[in-house]
Amino acid sequence: MGFKRVWDSSCPRVWDKWEDNGTTWVIRDLPPEDDEEAIQILVENLCTDEALCAMSDLINDPVSVRSMTDFWRIYLSQRMSLGCYEEKNGQSKLVALNVCLVDCQGEESDDVIEGESWKNVYGALKVAENRVDHFKYLGLDKVLYALGLVVKREKPLSLHNGIKATSTLFTGPASQKSAARAGFTTIATITLKELAEAGLNYPKYENRCIKLMVKRFDD
Repeated sequence: MGFKRVWDSSCPRVWDKWEDNGTTWVIRDLPPEDDEEAIQILVENLCTDEALCAMSDLINDPVSVRSMTDFWRIYLSQRMSLGCYEEKNGQSKLVALNVCLVDCQGEESDDVIEGESWKNVYGALKVAENRVDHFKYLGLDKVLYALGLVVKREKPLSLHNGIKATSTLFTGPASQKSAARAGFTTIATITLKELAEAGLNYPKYENRCIKLMVKRFDD
């Protein structure tokens, strides 16, 4: 994990803000003091609802949950993640987030993955990444990679830090359609059958698919 954002007095920066029915919603950098609350949100929502996690029954594998939270904790420390805050009656509450990491070309991952369910999910991520080189496709040496996608406002954050594109593995039909409408391009499609053929624990006769999708911010 070579990249680490300079976290100075200008942080956390606000990237978007709007009001709705008396509530102010703010998208801003996720500060270190909110990391553990962010991880709790991910455990309670992503581990149960995300397609690969649900099929791997990850929430019922304590070793996997612990290893996945350690994984998130490491990448949150890059300080590139975003939080969505509900502000009402003078109180600010973290309600959603996007775990973002900067993936640099030529940099080897040293992720420690434990637990059968988390290995199954992580294995699917690697199958998708190995299907196509997003660096070559985009012609860039670094890309913002989004994990645990719960809220999106990546463009200003990325461009501010010299990153011109994002790459995300979308695992459900609804998120894939939303991403396409938002301007993402599919660069790899992998069926659950192909994941099973790669030795992972997914339904062998399922034609549902996951998609690695990218979007440039400088077009």
